[in-house]
Amino acid sequence: MVAIGAAILLAALWHRLPGGGSPRWIAAGVFAVTLALVPALVACGSSSPKAVDCSSKSSATTDSTEALKPADTRTKSLSAVKATGDFGSKPTVSFDTAFVGETEEHIVLIPGTGDEIKAGQRVTADYVATDGSDGCELDTTYGKTPQNIILDQKSLLTPVYEAMIGQKVGARVLVSADLTADQGTWIIFVFDIIGAQDVPTSATGIPVIPPAGLPVITIVDGVPTITAPTGTAPTSLVTQVLIKGDGPAITAGQTVLMQYTGMIWSSGKVFDSSWGSGAVDFPVGAGQVIPGFDEGLVGQTIGSRILLVIPPDKGYGTDGNTQAGIAGTDTLIFVVDLLLAS
Repeated sequence: MVAIGAAILLAALWHRLPGGGSPRWIAAGVFAVTLALVPALVACGSSSPKAVDCSSKSSATTDSTEALKPADTRTKSLSAVKATGDFGSKPTVSFDTAFVGETEEHIVLIPGTGDEIKAGQRVTADYVATDGSDGCELDTTYGKTPQNIILDQKSLLTPVYEAMIGQKVGARVLVSADLTADQGTWIIFVFDIIGAQDVPTSATGIPVIPPAGLPVITIVDGVPTITAPTGTAPTSLVTQVLIKGDGPAITAGQTVLMQYTGMIWSSGKVFDSSWGSGAVDFPVGAGQVIPGFDEGLVGQTIGSRILLVIPPDKGYGTDGNTQAGIAGTDTLIFVVDLLLAS
């Protein structure tokens, strides 16, 4: 069995191992999470019948499930998993033997009393993820920043999607998921559903006529499309509002849900776009995305469409980003729709 690391848990919500998904090149470095065999982290729970030192788990493909218990004594039903504690506080997850489920399933531990959750919404939730093979905690948002999850059946893990649809805000849900799709890497999730928001499809607001000389944005099949520019790229950051939204201004450190397209000025190559795969959450103003994004988007209002022209020193610097085909001398163009912030 592969050892699942905390670094991949976020991606695992959306893609089964060794899943795909289009990369996101906005983040400093490479935003796409590599679904590799990495060490599992953090403390061990009490669920294993043997004493397992979670901090020493390696990236080797050791089948710890086999080492724990024979097949006929494994925990096979989610009903045998206990998750105790109050809503809003990190639950204690325990089970008597290594978990290898017969089917992916979910159980509502605490019914919600708020609004009903619908497909396509952006759900905000805290979660803890536990390795079914040994009870080790893999990842948690409790005490940190809650996770935003777009309820998209095409991209979200089926058991997570099915666990959330139709629930009400305030629910706590226990979920079992086989991350390797029948290869036996089981993860136990507990979600506390904090809130849900409808997601706008695109920017809404008052159109703004940009000055001459900037890349032209046209709408093709409802998608903002960059016309490959000619001439010399600007040497400083350009931020131009194309549609002025009437939502709140983005502050540094917020997580912003956005749709975007990125193009290389010199070649006219589109190197990344969220349109077609779904809106994406990025932290803004916290040094976790390229500097031009941080500087250009903080202070803009939700609902806006923003054109960014980002010179190399505000993008990927002299190293560029070879995986995205971006050279160290490349100026980048983005058109960004700012949909929600939290």
